Amino acid sequence: MKVGIRMTGTLSRMPFEQVCAWMKTHGFDTIDVGKITSEMVKTASKHGVAIGQVDMVSGADLLSDDAETRKKAVKASKAGIDAAVDNGVTNMFYVTPAPGNPAQGRAATFEQWKRTFPAIAEHAEKKGATIALEGWPGGAPHFDRLGSTPEMLRAMFDACPSPAFGINYDPSHLIRLGIDYERVLLEFGARAKHVHAKDTVFDGESLYLYGRQSPTFARPKAFGEDWWRYCIPGEGLADWGRIVKRLEDFGFDGILSVELEDARYWGSWDDEAEGFIRARAHIKRYLR
Repeated sequence: MKVGIRMTGTLSRMPFEQVCAWMKTHGFDTIDVGKITSEMVKTASKHGVAIGQVDMVSGADLLSDDAETRKKAVKASKAGIDAAVDNGVTNMFYVTPAPGNPAQGRAATFEQWKRTFPAIAEHAEKKGATIALEGWPGGAPHFDRLGSTPEMLRAMFDACPSPAFGINYDPSHLIRLGIDYERVLLEFGARAKHVHAKDTVFDGESLYLYGRQSPTFARPKAFGEDWWRYCIPGEGLADWGRIVKRLEDFGFDGILSVELEDARYWGSWDDEAEGFIRARAHIKRYLR
């Protein structure tokens, strides 16, 4: 397995060549990007870094009730896959679109999703690409995104069984939702196409003060609601040794990509760089 980075924070504002040079110096193998160009591939390659994953075009128009609008959106998604494959990258990062009416409920959004996604997955399969679904639940109060729970994953894979369609395994979202992150890997590990190395920690004092709500008189810490927050691997609740072992059991030999969303390592490049380096060091302990 390789250890990579998903571009976040200060990295996304730095010159790409500077990012790749820093990554090579600190032992990172790959970088996940929002979009791809041939120039980016050349720059990364020059520094011994590979592009690990590209964001898929997946806007809200894919859920539109207008057939022509959906058709154009599907075409854009397919074109994005083609651009990645043409540049030698076959793994797409996918967060389901936000519905126009987030209060409509996930069941209604799922019916809209089924009208377009299978055709996109079929196209990816033909191009030799994979689509890795991120299980982010979306924001409160509706939590309107699809794919964050086993209930929803089962339904989505039933509706779209293509082998090109899989998960972007990220235990941080599962932990914050109270879902058994190891059991999810046991059930869906064969569909793991990519991994986000990110974790979650709970705060007992905040749970006592606020319960499972945000603070009343103060702003919650970044990347959480105080009673929970995202953090780097090694400082949260996930057992990364067991995660790596489960991935190995399924033959996964892909990328564990550090997604830095941690208030303790945020706000300056020095802080963020330390977070990336610490996260990598923890993950590397378990890799052969």
